[in-house]
Amino acid sequence: MFYYLRWLIFRRVRRASELRHHAQKLVNHQKDLLGEEDLRKVQEAIDKLHKTLKDVYDKQNLNKAIKNLEEIGSNSLIQYKSPQIRENIEVGLFAVAIAMSIRTFFFQPMGIPTGSMQPTLYGITESVISQDEDAITGVEGFLKSWLNGVSHHHLKAEGDWRLKEIENVRPFLKFLKRQKFKFIDQNTGEEIVRDIIPPMNHKNESYFSNYKRGYSQIFTSQNFINNYQNGYDFKKGDDIFKMKRESGDHLLVNRFIYNFRKPKRGEIIVFETKSIQSLQQDLFYIKRLIGLPNEKISIGDDRHVVVDGKRLDSTDHPFEFLYSFELDDTKKFAQDSEFSGHVNRIGYAESKQNEGLLSPYRFRFFGSKNYEFKIPNNEYLAFGDNTMNSTDSRDWGTLPGKNIFGTPSFIYWPFFSQPGRTRPHRFGWAFQ
Repeated sequence: MFYYLRWLIFRRVRRASELRHHAQKLVNHQKDLLGEEDLRKVQEAIDKLHKTLKDVYDKQNLNKAIKNLEEIGSNSLIQYKSPQIRENIEVGLFAVAIAMSIRTFFFQPMGIPTGSMQPTLYGITESVISQDEDAITGVEGFLKSWLNGVSHHHLKAEGDWRLKEIENVRPFLKFLKRQKFKFIDQNTGEEIVRDIIPPMNHKNESYFSNYKRGYSQIFTSQNFINNYQNGYDFKKGDDIFKMKRESGDHLLVNRFIYNFRKPKRGEIIVFETKSIQSLQQDLFYIKRLIGLPNEKISIGDDRHVVVDGKRLDSTDHPFEFLYSFELDDTKKFAQDSEFSGHVNRIGYAESKQNEGLLSPYRFRFFGSKNYEFKIPNNEYLAFGDNTMNSTDSRDWGTLPGKNIFGTPSFIYWPFFSQPGRTRPHRFGWAFQ
């Protein structure tokens, strides 16, 4: 106790402690290189300094012990070139090793790319900004993007321009990408070039696909570039594009919890797609665990899952959230929320028909309430919370238990809220 107090009070004690620690580390590293006599002398000097530090503080005795170790160490130990650089490299490598160990065995960072788990966990979303809404750019835009995960992108015509070409995305610095828009001024014939940092989707691709006038092609920018139906002609002051991109949740995945127990129904799980047919391999998916090994699962026309004859509803934790869609519009979740419950093929078709849309073929399994899925041993079923927009076990079947490696524990970004979302405040412990 008194040693630590002296360490805090006296700079000389701190210096002596650092010297002893450094000398001991050198001895440990050079044991095979030093002679027995040199090794004995240095170790005795280290021990003497250590004893002096432990004794009642005496400045004179401490100075003698420091000087003695410095003299013996300089004569007996092998001196390294650039010791500070060596020390910094060692510290850096140690820090990297610790970080990799934490990532591998405990917590792994992960970004949610898509909206299959909305509104429990949000993926990347994008939308056109209305004419009445201002795009936030500059310093304010940078801060909003960094803190809230909301970035605005705006390009306005400064004359009567015609879109000529959108070039390929190219790397800029180390972490950024840039993209050129080329226009022709219809009054002067001059070529106008605007170099932008494009908004990127979850595949790290620009929302503005390559475009050359005269080519007939479908490209992703149609939803965001104005006037595309008019041949990409813009009058002075027209918005060429004005959109915002809301980043998906970034969270820490608890990787060690399932080393001690098996996954439970209702938990959000992260798993690998390895060996799952019809899915791209070596990816990570995030879904909610619905069915456990050896259970019989069906989906009623009322959008409720039935497990071994028992219907899940809002009284079953943690399904209070998912099966709350019977509440009216004044409550937390609207009655017609597409994010509540689970649909089979019939429910999906009826929903699309009500929207006036043709119903594409969906779900290889769970065609109706009469379909019952028997889960094999050591296999699971996992559904997305966004039941209308999720590719999950209804499409590709069972999930091998060995593929499950964690559950989300903490949302670390965005730091502040994203208005308009069911759960605007994201930062904190992950919502189950």
